[in-house]
Amino acid sequence: MAYIECKIWPFSDDLIHQEERWEAMKAGHRHYTVKAMIDTSSSVNFISRSLADKLGRKYGNHYKKVKNSLGTIECLDLSFRYKGKDRLLAGSDKTFNDFEVTKKPCADLVLGLPWLWLHEAEFDIQREGIKIYSYFVPFCKYPNNDKSFYNSDSETELSELKRKTG
Repeated sequence: MAYIECKIWPFSDDLIHQEERWEAMKAGHRHYTVKAMIDTSSSVNFISRSLADKLGRKYGNHYKKVKNSLGTIECLDLSFRYKGKDRLLAGSDKTFNDFEVTKKPCADLVLGLPWLWLHEAEFDIQREGIKIYSYFVPFCKYPNNDKSFYNSDSETELSELKRKTG
């Protein structure tokens, strides 16, 4: 399995325009960094219950084809690093961008075929990564890390910055 690093941005409903979200990102809006597993054998996208709870997202209807589904989260706002900058993927209300909440999926975030298709993903084996809307994102080097990888980097970075400048 391949993993990529991404950030999940729990924007509030009052930040509906892309420009407002970019400004919030620049201003240090809270986010969670995760290693997302790319699963080309899955017809569903998954998110762990613990990560969904951290994001404060409510679960929608259960997806009947998934045994352990606790509900559905619609449209996560994800960004990836490209040439040193975060690139926020435009939100989409399409069902291909929905994530099924389960107690213990293979990873905290699993990007299945629906998500990969929606975001025009292409694998680049020679460069060891994936292209998402033609932006290259490298695979994580050490995916078999036993400890949970999600954290709120924005809070850590802001506290370190305040300590250095304050």
